Amino acid sequence: MKNLFFKKNSNIAFCLIALTFLILKIFEMRFKFSDGYTYMYMAKLILNGKIPYRDFFFASPPLQPYIIAFFEIFTGNNFLILKLIPILATIGSSFFIFKFMQKKFGNWEGLTATTLYLFSFLILLTTDYSTGIHLTTFLILGMIYFIEEDKPFLAGIFGSAALLTRLYAPFPITGALVYHLIYKRKGIFKFIVGLSTIFIPISLIFGIISKGAYLNQIFFFRLHLISGIGLDKFSVVTFFLFGDLILVLGSLLWLFFEKEKKKLILPLLVTSFSIILYIIYSDIYYLYFGLIIGFLAMFTTQLLFEFNEFKNFKKFLVVLLIILVILNSIIYISNYTNSSNIPFTKNLSDFIKNNSNENGTLYGSFEITPLIALQANRKIAGNFADTNPKNIMTKEFNISEVENKIKGVSFIIVKGNLLEDRNIGGFDSSTPKNYINEKCIPAKDYKIKNDLSGNNLIRVYACKNPI
Repeated sequence: MKNLFFKKNSNIAFCLIALTFLILKIFEMRFKFSDGYTYMYMAKLILNGKIPYRDFFFASPPLQPYIIAFFEIFTGNNFLILKLIPILATIGSSFFIFKFMQKKFGNWEGLTATTLYLFSFLILLTTDYSTGIHLTTFLILGMIYFIEEDKPFLAGIFGSAALLTRLYAPFPITGALVYHLIYKRKGIFKFIVGLSTIFIPISLIFGIISKGAYLNQIFFFRLHLISGIGLDKFSVVTFFLFGDLILVLGSLLWLFFEKEKKKLILPLLVTSFSIILYIIYSDIYYLYFGLIIGFLAMFTTQLLFEFNEFKNFKKFLVVLLIILVILNSIIYISNYTNSSNIPFTKNLSDFIKNNSNENGTLYGSFEITPLIALQANRKIAGNFADTNPKNIMTKEFNISEVENKIKGVSFIIVKGNLLEDRNIGGFDSSTPKNYINEKCIPAKDYKIKNDLSGNNLIRVYACKNPI
């Protein structure tokens, strides 16, 4: 009866931890420069009958914009609800961590790992952005949980959905396959069937509909990202290591000193294969470490519980977790909630609406243009929802193709640096500079403060009917 009572209370405690995280994230919710609005705009295209790969370029598997489209059916373009998707997915991930650790070790371990995960610096920071990592992580952790529950087919379904969300999912899934080969061979067939059940048919459907563009856009495009293009990997890795130093050091100490690693061999294998992604990809982003941060929370939890025989251990643990939650929250709020913000979205979208008719179109920076298009109820010229400069850099299409497809565009929105002569520099490679010079004039400027990319200005060019 005592264990049942504590288990019930631990479930309540989990809900309180998750609720604290949710409240913090809602209070600090902002419009930020991000590619997340790209997926929201793609969802709108889908609801208007467009199909990814055939009607517009998309460099990832299709599940994420379809999930957003599902939410848009019931909520419209309610940005609060849409921005909650990564936050809710992360809470779902924490639930799988809690249940996994609760079953393997106990209630205290489950609550500790949950707290370390939700209030890790990486999770606090990246859930500001609607990227695919949070859905992928939710599905991978679901896969891990159902493997532990001896439900390999259902685990495979979760893995299959992860494959349809982001193409870094094969790395942790390979770790799960190796685990089955070594420890659970009886379940490997069901796991593989589960992996195939959704991923293969849907991939075939999109491959046929797009006449092969599906393979080109999500597979062959990615080959360019293995080498030669990307951020400074050392800087990205360093930022991650110092941001969550406690979890990194805790995991390394557990790895070197823990003699009984078998209970966490599945997370360990999944983490090990995920690290291969960071090694072979040149195009690594900070948020990619979201794949392993949940497992680092598990490893660090087990290191902490090596000291559970000490007097007042649980009191010390609670104090330690509270300090970590407060410290990471303060660092996050004071340094990052005001970074990359777009406080002028309403002003800009109103300007677009007031100076164009309903058939007016936009083109521009992928970090803001889809958001303004949604707010102003305007289309993006040529269905260029994703204008990430990597698309040009990898020669997926060239800038002359862009200029041909955006002829007659009403406004072009660019992000860059204001120079002393009032011109703007620092254009990325997706900006049609010749088109702007020939057919557009500056119409509106908006200053940017504390942008993580170092840019300081958004400039709107009026093109079709200069004002």
